[in-house]
Amino acid sequence: MRSISKKLLLIGLFATFLLSACNETQQSKPATQSITKYTATSLLFSGKVETKTGNVDALDGENVVVSAKVENGRYQLEIPAQTKLPIILRSDNFISVVIDTDVTNYDINSFTTNIAAKAKSLGGYTRQNMILAANGSVHTPDANKTSTGWRGDTTTQYGGWH
Repeated sequence: MRSISKKLLLIGLFATFLLSACNETQQSKPATQSITKYTATSLLFSGKVETKTGNVDALDGENVVVSAKVENGRYQLEIPAQTKLPIILRSDNFISVVIDTDVTNYDINSFTTNIAAKAKSLGGYTRQNMILAANGSVHTPDANKTSTGWRGDTTTQYGGWH
C-alpha cells in the first residue's frame, strides 16, 4: 500500500511539472516571413511631418511610387491601386512604415523612424515586428497597464467608457 502511495505521489508531481511547463508565458518573437500584399484601391495618405518643408516620397521597397510637397508641416499624397505593401513614407531622414491600409493618417518623425528601424532590425516590416517595435518604444508605467482603466478610472481609458 505504501509503494502505491509513493507511485501516485510521483505521478502527481510529474503531471504538475508538465502542466506548469505548458503554462509558461511565451514572449512574442519577431516575424521574419511575410506574405506580399498590395493595396486594393487607391488611397489618400496624409499626416504631419517633422521637417516643415521638402517632399514626402512613398516607396514600395526601393522604388518611389509617388511624391508630394510638404506644406506647413503637412503632406497629402495619393497611393495608386496595386501598390506593394509595406509602403515607406520618407521625408529627409525620417520615415514611417505603412503595413496596413486601414489607417491613412501617418505622421513622419523621429519617433516613427525609431519604430521602423527597430522593426527592420527584428527581421523586417511585418505587422508583428511593427507591434513589437512600437511596444518597446512606449514607456508606460506598470501602474497604468491595468484592465480597470487609466489609473483605475474605466471612463477615461481609450477616450471613454468601455
